[in-house]
Amino acid sequence: MKNTLGNSLKIGLISLSLCLLAPPVYAEEKPTTISPWVYKQLSKAEALIGKQAYPQARQKLKKILPELDKNSYEQAITLRSLASVYALENQYQKAAKSLEQALATQALSEEQNQEALLNLGQLYMATEQYQKAVNTLNPWLKQHPDTKNTQVRILLANAYAQLKQYRNALPYIEHVVKHSKKPKESWLQLNLAINYELENYPAAASVLRKLLAQYPDKKNYWQQLASVYQQTQQTSKALAIKHLAYKKGFISSEAELLQLFNLFLYTKQPYQAANLLNKELDRQGVKQTAANWELLANAWTRAREYKKAINALEKASSLHEKGELYLQLGRIHVEQELWQAAISAINKALKKGSLKQTGEAYILLGMSYYETQQLPPAKQAFKKAQQYRKTKKSAGQWLSYIGGNAG
Repeated sequence: MKNTLGNSLKIGLISLSLCLLAPPVYAEEKPTTISPWVYKQLSKAEALIGKQAYPQARQKLKKILPELDKNSYEQAITLRSLASVYALENQYQKAAKSLEQALATQALSEEQNQEALLNLGQLYMATEQYQKAVNTLNPWLKQHPDTKNTQVRILLANAYAQLKQYRNALPYIEHVVKHSKKPKESWLQLNLAINYELENYPAAASVLRKLLAQYPDKKNYWQQLASVYQQTQQTSKALAIKHLAYKKGFISSEAELLQLFNLFLYTKQPYQAANLLNKELDRQGVKQTAANWELLANAWTRAREYKKAINALEKASSLHEKGELYLQLGRIHVEQELWQAAISAINKALKKGSLKQTGEAYILLGMSYYETQQLPPAKQAFKKAQQYRKTKKSAGQWLSYIGGNAG
């Protein structure tokens, strides 16, 4: 189960839209913090960004950087703008480096600094630098513990999950799910995957129930919930979920149908099992093979529906290449003292051949002929049974009983 969902640990990250650095609005900067020349150059770069002329904007910003004082506010906001352009060009490694340099100046205001840290953490996630993402976003979240900071918690859950620190990841994703009226599917999938990795199957079942409540038409969640219930030995719940999935049309392959059939048998519901298989054989949801008809016969037998069991076994016998199933059918007929039916079935078994107990077949055939007062064929059957070591003694006794040794 782990392997099946291992890749889904990335779903949360993939589904998130990376909050790219928005180009700063320079008109809002305080006039006393930057020179008119720098303001003019940054405004030109902003205009280029607005036109999506990113290479030209990048070149403009890189050209003015050498002209700025080291660790100045002007250098900080220019680097921040350059990071924005790199991010818009999907060059996240370079964007992160530029933003690191902007933060290193220590010239940004506290509000700008916090915004840059948040964006840097997102860039670390985009570049798969998960430990750096954790080191950046964790302190940020401690300073901004608002329950609405959903995206940061999702990023941290993903980062820890990618680092295989699942116990550290769990509180963040659980917090998001708990404080959301309708959690996103990707959040629940991440929550589920982490619980799988921790082998916390009861918690996984709880998440799957939430997924089913929101997405009842997704077959995969029905299958997973049934599987989790089986994993935790809750067979009756597994059966209930599988049966509901079957009614919704989500169970259709032969393998899945036979699994449901076997679950009914395992929970001692042979009648329901037989009804299911009988229906699927009729509509060919399950192939009409000797093996499947034999399964049906056994289920009807366990349900004490002997006539139905016989009908199913007759179909199984006719399809089987060997005579074993006809012999099994003959035994049932003998037990129920249906002698003529037994004669027919056993003769068919002998004709098909490849029997493991040929001697027994002749004994049963002889008995059936005897009970129908057909003594000559009865004697003939017992004489043939004498040719087999295991039935030689019994056959001799029968022949003595009906006078087979006389003359």
